[in-house]
Amino acid sequence: MNIRIGIMAMLLVLPLSASAGDSSSSNAGSGSDIELSDLVARFAKRTGKQFIIDPRMRAQVPLAGMDPDRITYEKLLAILNVHNFAAVSQGDWIVIVPDANARQLPTPVFTDRNFKALPDDLVTLVTKVKNACAAQMVPVLRPMMPQSAHMAVSPDTNTMILNDHAANVHRIVTMIEAIERNSPEGQGCEPVESNRK
Repeated sequence: MNIRIGIMAMLLVLPLSASAGDSSSSNAGSGSDIELSDLVARFAKRTGKQFIIDPRMRAQVPLAGMDPDRITYEKLLAILNVHNFAAVSQGDWIVIVPDANARQLPTPVFTDRNFKALPDDLVTLVTKVKNACAAQMVPVLRPMMPQSAHMAVSPDTNTMILNDHAANVHRIVTMIEAIERNSPEGQGCEPVESNRK
């Protein structure tokens, strides 16, 4: 009788332990958290790229459905962006810093609005605005950029300087072009009239 009870108990426990083992192994492959610096270290080891990492880079990354050993550089940039970090290539190595400090790094500078870059690459675009006043666009467009980004205007040449992730710079350029198309030809910046008499 005791043997029967023991066998029945074992039969009940085996499926429970097997399902627990299955769920823990599936979590390890697809949904487990990893330290951001460990993820970068694994990427560096796999690809041979060298990184200089700011010591403030600390974050737990939940990799839902992603294998940490199959993360591409494009995905790594996106993960860094989500955690408020940015990566900028400098020669043979890549520097990772908080995105608030990234605009001081030597990002690629483009003058062609149709530049090519990965969506989460940090870039600088210098573009001349036609048929509209660049300075008047700043209060309209600047709220569509994160705090870490930069937008400035050179009023003498009606030129705009944008520093942000490439995908957002392309989005801002699309809006600039729409404003330019809807502005009367030849319209530039008119001096602001003073209300004082």
